[in-house]
Amino acid sequence: MAHRAAFSFAAIIALSACSAPQADPAPTSAAPSVQQEMPTAVVQSAGGKKAVVHAGVSSAPEESGQLVGSLGADGAGCIVVRTRDGQSTTLIFPQGTAFKGEALALPDGSSLAAGAKVTLDGARVPADEKLSVCPNYSRLFSVVTATINP
Repeated sequence: MAHRAAFSFAAIIALSACSAPQADPAPTSAAPSVQQEMPTAVVQSAGGKKAVVHAGVSSAPEESGQLVGSLGADGAGCIVVRTRDGQSTTLIFPQGTAFKGEALALPDGSSLAAGAKVTLDGARVPADEKLSVCPNYSRLFSVVTATINP
């Protein structure tokens, strides 16, 4: 009987050790996580057009590039460029961009109006749900320079 009790006690200890929840090891990271941020603001013309502009230094990843197309506005009035292949991209303009009437005045002194054929140098940036006022907030291009094409 003592042998059976000792065996039962040992079995209970073994089973409880197997069924005890195991803690997952804490994930390790080689680098601390950094909040990616792209501070923006939306400026609006008297006619209801909206331009997204930088409102501080961005830490969001960028992919340098160029867009060629025509300036227009989407259904919500946000300024976009429409490329020859029909793609529409919401534009983010440099800090200090403002409307003068219905045209955009960039800080470098250039002016952009709807329908203008342009070449835009800058960078593609990640989607930003804070810009959901613009239907195409998942396709964004940060404008550095804009050249009007004849």
